[in-house]
Amino acid sequence: MISTRDFTIIIPCIKYEDVKETLKKIRNLYKKVRIIVCLNSIRKKNIKQKNIKFIVTKTSSIAEKRNISVNQCKSKYIIFLDSDAYPNKNWIESTFKFFKKKKNCIIAGPHVDPPNQNENQEIIGLIKKSFLITMKPEFQKDNNKKAQYISFIPSANWFLERKFFNSLGQMDPKLLRNEDWDFVYRMKKKNYKLFYSPKTLVFHGNSTIKHFIKKRYIYGYHMWPILKQMNVENYYFFLPLLFALFLLSFPLGFVFKIYSTLYSAVLLLYFTVVFFETLRLCRKFKNFFKMLYVLISANISPGFGILFGFFNFFSNGKNNK
Repeated sequence: MISTRDFTIIIPCIKYEDVKETLKKIRNLYKKVRIIVCLNSIRKKNIKQKNIKFIVTKTSSIAEKRNISVNQCKSKYIIFLDSDAYPNKNWIESTFKFFKKKKNCIIAGPHVDPPNQNENQEIIGLIKKSFLITMKPEFQKDNNKKAQYISFIPSANWFLERKFFNSLGQMDPKLLRNEDWDFVYRMKKKNYKLFYSPKTLVFHGNSTIKHFIKKRYIYGYHMWPILKQMNVENYYFFLPLLFALFLLSFPLGFVFKIYSTLYSAVLLLYFTVVFFETLRLCRKFKNFFKMLYVLISANISPGFGILFGFFNFFSNGKNNK
């Protein structure tokens, strides 16, 4: 019979302060479940906590931190949780019935907004529900869908067998971002699947607007190790890059009149879509223009991140030869 003792929660982060509140909220629900935190710095006074192991490392790779933690783990099942997320009631227990029936798969749940957010955090949370920002937001940012197999959901809230994770060679430690996308891609090549469980829910915190937009840019900046792997599903990520290049192509409008007309038409269509999407998401009229600005900025920032990341990725590639 499966019990919570069969699970280890693995949390990668930078410093102890990043995970402090998450650990408290986990312990409110699960007093004895084992937790491994892999991080870059911690004060000695915080290290001794019951059933919590802290592993200090120099790596900045989330993938490598998870691999290091799994290698120190002995439980049958592992849970990947983000440092700014915390579980709902029956979080672990909700997976028991699926693990009894399903082998060699990931069981993943939604990561919704926590209660008691400030205004800017609420704005970010609403914007994350847009298809312009989040892939399949109806699965990631809500829990109204039924349990089913899906193509992808981020690793902020993943459950899987430790042996299964190791059998796929763990996560790619060279990746600084998008390690979960790469892992799911390799998993699918072997005909394994990702199963969505709406009751396996965590609350995922939002930060500042500046941090949110910057994070989106960094997400794109480190995309090239994924983009160089030519497969049909990766073509989706070229869209932000193509749109960023299109935005920068406005000088062509001074040379070719027809391009000026095309450029204006595409921009008009884009702003129309963004306008009505903001209108759909906005709950308070006073926040409309702020939401409009954040939605546009967050939507285009990954494309520019991919663009500038191109030069960094390939220049580093040449230097490493």
